[in-house]
Amino acid sequence: MENPLVPAVLDNPPLLLDNPDLADTLLHRAFADLRRNNVLALQAAVCLLQGLRLEAELRTLPAPTEDQRLERAAVDAVLDALVASIDSLTDQQWALIRLVGLLFVVRAAASARSRARLLPGLLLAAVSVSVVMYVSTGGAVVPGFRSFVGFSLSVDLPSDSSPVSSSASLSL
Repeated sequence: MENPLVPAVLDNPPLLLDNPDLADTLLHRAFADLRRNNVLALQAAVCLLQGLRLEAELRTLPAPTEDQRLERAAVDAVLDALVASIDSLTDQQWALIRLVGLLFVVRAAASARSRARLLPGLLLAAVSVSVVMYVSTGGAVVPGFRSFVGFSLSVDLPSDSSPVSSSASLSL
């Protein structure tokens, strides 16, 4: 059984690129699904271990009765089902791990794309600061490469993890 999150993400990359918050939400959901799969796999492994112990006990019987043979067949069927379940969970786990990687890339691309619209304003601000510096010093200070680097380092682009807004982070 495939996790429904996988086709939902793979079928909608343009939507995710336009909405970094949605990509972030799906990333959190994928991590929750990974944790749930880990718990299910651990439970299946514990059941498998108990089933293997029971099967070993049934194999050591000197002359098993018909009921014991039926019990052994039932245990074998349950063990086969548990192994298939663990295989399925492993496949889902790998698909979710690949999905998390894809969502990290999509989220980064979506964030960069949403911030790209800020670049013209930042460039205009840098040029404005340069002109103000030039005019205010009467031409004594000609802003050069260092001024642009200093300005760009003093401007903090708003990020998803930073509570500071771009207007509060200008430090000239």
